[in-house]
Amino acid sequence: MYSPIPHNLNLYDDEFDFESNGFCPYQWEISVPQKNCIIWGVVLSYLRSADFTVPGKFEERLNRLSENAFDSELVKAAILDFNPFFNMHKCFFDETLQNINQSFRKFLNEKRPPKAPKTVPSDMQLISTLLKSNILIVDLSNKNLNLVKPSDGYSTDPAAITLFCREYSNKDAKKPIVMKRFTFSLNKDLCWELRRNAFNVILESSEVRSVAEKEIQSLTENKEKKVNILIALLKKNLTHVISELYESSYVVSKLADAGFETDPRVVDSEGFSALYYALQSGNNSLVYTLYRYAANNCYETESTFRDPNPSIISNLAKLKEIIQGDCSKSNDFERFGEKAEQVRVTYRDLLRFNEFLIQVSQSINEIREIPEDTSVKRAEKQKEIISIILENYDAFYSAEQIDSQSIDEEEPIENYKKHKAYYDNLDFTVALLFFDNIILLKSVLKSPRQHFYSDLECSFLLSAVTNKYFADNTVKGIKMPDLGYEMDSPIFSIIPLLERLNLRERAKNFCKILREKKLVEEDVDYCLPQQENNEKLRYIQELKDEYWISRLDHYMKTALEITPDDVKQKFVIQRALQVTGESISVKEEDSPSIRHLLRKCLPAHVLDALKKARNALSHLKSFQFPLKFETEKDDCLFASIQSEIRSIREASGKILDIQRFRFMEFLITRGLESVQRYESMEIHPLVQPIENLREKLRRNISQMESEILDQKELDGNFFVPNIEEFHRRLMGHPSKSVKKTILEEIPLEVRTRMEANHKLLDDLDRGVALDSDRFESLFLKNKDLNNIKEEYKGYLQEEEESTADPCRRSKRSSMVQRIQKSPNPLLTLDLIFEKRKVSDSQLRTLYEAIPFSDKTKSSLESLIEISQNPCGDNLSNLLNRVDYLYDISINERSDVRFLWERAKSSKAKQHLVDKIVQRYFREPPFQLAIEMLLFDCVEIVKNKEDFNRFWLKHSYLFNGIDLRNVLDFADPLVESIGNVLDPKDLPSELVKKMLHLFEDRECIETLRELWQKEKCSDHSAEWYKLKERIVCCPRWEQYCKLFAGDPKDSEICEAVISFLKNVTEPKRSKKY
Repeated sequence: MYSPIPHNLNLYDDEFDFESNGFCPYQWEISVPQKNCIIWGVVLSYLRSADFTVPGKFEERLNRLSENAFDSELVKAAILDFNPFFNMHKCFFDETLQNINQSFRKFLNEKRPPKAPKTVPSDMQLISTLLKSNILIVDLSNKNLNLVKPSDGYSTDPAAITLFCREYSNKDAKKPIVMKRFTFSLNKDLCWELRRNAFNVILESSEVRSVAEKEIQSLTENKEKKVNILIALLKKNLTHVISELYESSYVVSKLADAGFETDPRVVDSEGFSALYYALQSGNNSLVYTLYRYAANNCYETESTFRDPNPSIISNLAKLKEIIQGDCSKSNDFERFGEKAEQVRVTYRDLLRFNEFLIQVSQSINEIREIPEDTSVKRAEKQKEIISIILENYDAFYSAEQIDSQSIDEEEPIENYKKHKAYYDNLDFTVALLFFDNIILLKSVLKSPRQHFYSDLECSFLLSAVTNKYFADNTVKGIKMPDLGYEMDSPIFSIIPLLERLNLRERAKNFCKILREKKLVEEDVDYCLPQQENNEKLRYIQELKDEYWISRLDHYMKTALEITPDDVKQKFVIQRALQVTGESISVKEEDSPSIRHLLRKCLPAHVLDALKKARNALSHLKSFQFPLKFETEKDDCLFASIQSEIRSIREASGKILDIQRFRFMEFLITRGLESVQRYESMEIHPLVQPIENLREKLRRNISQMESEILDQKELDGNFFVPNIEEFHRRLMGHPSKSVKKTILEEIPLEVRTRMEANHKLLDDLDRGVALDSDRFESLFLKNKDLNNIKEEYKGYLQEEEESTADPCRRSKRSSMVQRIQKSPNPLLTLDLIFEKRKVSDSQLRTLYEAIPFSDKTKSSLESLIEISQNPCGDNLSNLLNRVDYLYDISINERSDVRFLWERAKSSKAKQHLVDKIVQRYFREPPFQLAIEMLLFDCVEIVKNKEDFNRFWLKHSYLFNGIDLRNVLDFADPLVESIGNVLDPKDLPSELVKKMLHLFEDRECIETLRELWQKEKCSDHSAEWYKLKERIVCCPRWEQYCKLFAGDPKDSEICEAVISFLKNVTEPKRSKKY
């Protein structure tokens, strides 16, 4: 099926009198399924073209179709809901319309004369007579019109039905057969209303709807054709509207379905494409936005130039012709007056960029077609792809097709600023292609030398970051005029330019080593080398620091902007706590980092509390999740934690300022170090101002660091009792009052014995001679007590006989260790309080030594039960988190819920992902809440190897990495590169995993129900009804592994899995 197509029927028969026959010559062709296409076309055309403003008119038509077999109001609602300009497939899944279709087909068969041949002309005549309506058949193959009138000559609804007929060859048959396919059409006026309705629904939540809607008002005279809304908006110079529209390829494609032209390649009546008008606007960012949309074939398929195929290559060649055509038709853009010269520069740059993509795409596509029957050949192909990308980068490095060195020597900064859009887009695209493919190379080819891969990765990242960093008037919060500099100063252009030159040199060296390497079997690797993975950004600590501090600031700031009065906000605070704890987790022996300075801003007890809270949140066991769920109900606790996070942020506030200056100083220093390498370039007059700026930055950094290091008595500044309380609850430790109640029941006699034991150990360790009666204070059985007394007597006797026996000290140490390991009531209580395992002998000694009350004994027993059998209901835990994820990401937004319930096509599903990701960026609290809940899902299933593949990343950048590690420990390289090159890449992957969990929810819930029935030994017939709801999920076996953590349940688990594996997949019912 395809989108509606406008037709001018005058072209098929210029003598046909449309007006007298009641037809409109301007129609929009509507596609229907091939099966029963005539019936579908007749039913939809006949009913939808009815005049609903005239009472009884629709009911009269429905009666002729179905002989009063259906509720007219129900059918009317279904027909009015039908809008092929918004959703061309929906009506064919509507049960009411399906039933009408079947009913009319049956009615037609009954009315067909006995033994009469079933032919298209005879059926058309019969339909026309039964419905008392003229039928106009547009034969697109022969380009003519055929009018069918009722055989009795009576027609109450002239021109009610227009059908289009196409001929095609059935290639599936043994002999090719010419087949006919019918579609129907609606007139331009009705279609315009449908198009407007579709337009409003598509842009329902868009900020640009009001502006765009005003523009289409003036286009109503073009009802009979596709309106080029893109060019219309460009002519009005509404560039901001276009930029927002093209943020979502789905929205743009839906507008195209609604009859609004959005393809930048399509020309207007003057013969110019949208790219021509975008060039006229002077907005280079918009030019490249539209170019990329066009270069990716307007996302008609999943293929893009990041994963090229012949269709993409052919499209790039077509784009070249279109761009050149715009130039030729406009006589080299002479219409643009004063703008013409700058437009010509952008035009030539765009053409050169397009040529770069053609060269790279053709080469990659050719390489991928080479057979790879050995591991060496597979590695050779990946090596060749990376080499081609980098070699083409070198070839197209300069904007103009002359020797790049002459440009660099002539006017390097002016050239860089003049062609900035070209350089930005070339570097950006090469970085994307490089990072899309480098992980594939690393997984098959061992590094030829140490840090071979990570050095170039860092160069790409530094070049991208530097370019982005010096992009506007404020550099990461530093107002440059405050330092005595304006951002248009040449010194800020030279720094990204130098980093770009560094990247080029490193890429050339990388290619040279790759080319010289003749691959043999020993060079082949079969997985991503862990060493390379661990050494990302190995020597650029400043990049890591920039990532960690920016991340910390973002999460703490977000946690302080919300009001923790609902559970979603509590997820935000938890995630902020987790990230804060991770940010201060740095050891003294680690490389110098601003995180060491961050630790010096906070008291030791605060650091300890943050570390414990982070570890608890990141390593929850199944039995702890219900404790967490219960804690999330405490509004007061989280409000207090929020206040403590505010104190932490205030105490560490200077760190953010220091990092801003440190990172800028780092980038400037790298630029100065690069100056010596490019002595031929005319940049040395700029060196002194850059050095002056660096000195100012260093003085600021030194002063701020001194203020932090000079702080005294940090420990008394503030406390975080609520974070400590949060940790206690997560761990399941008893509260202070419970501990106090239990400890108060310890008799003075036991405390006295404990003190005597401590003194005994101390004296024994120091070699003080002891009276054997002192051992009576130990909590030992008589036999063990007598043994240690005898051992000590033997030790004393040996001491009298010799003063230099080295074995004597060893024996004393052995006795000290035995005593330390002996039952100790207070130590046993500490183990119980900390949820650690307690032996039976330790418990016996505890209860023998301390006569606890029944109430206290019951409290202890409940604590011991959890510590001895820490198993929880994994399925229930997972459902809890999935349900909150669903409420937050789907239920809170009606437009997202609409998409979730109706999205069937891959484009619609991708748009759903895009909508959620859009909210991820626009609403930081939403981002943190989603991350916390997804992290909990990771924790619940983390010990199940079956889920390893589930959490692997499948999109372009860093394909194959484990998303669990990104959520847990974060990854400076992955997230830094993602933020610069493709900010939506990582969030999109997280959202897709979340949507998979939603798809699996019914399976998870049913498995839990089945598990509970099995545990209760309920083998009723209902047990079998649950099967179908489980096995339809592709991951049902993985979820079965979550049944329980108790080894005693393993047999039941295996029995359930065995039962489910015997289920036959149910037959799927036909949709229509």
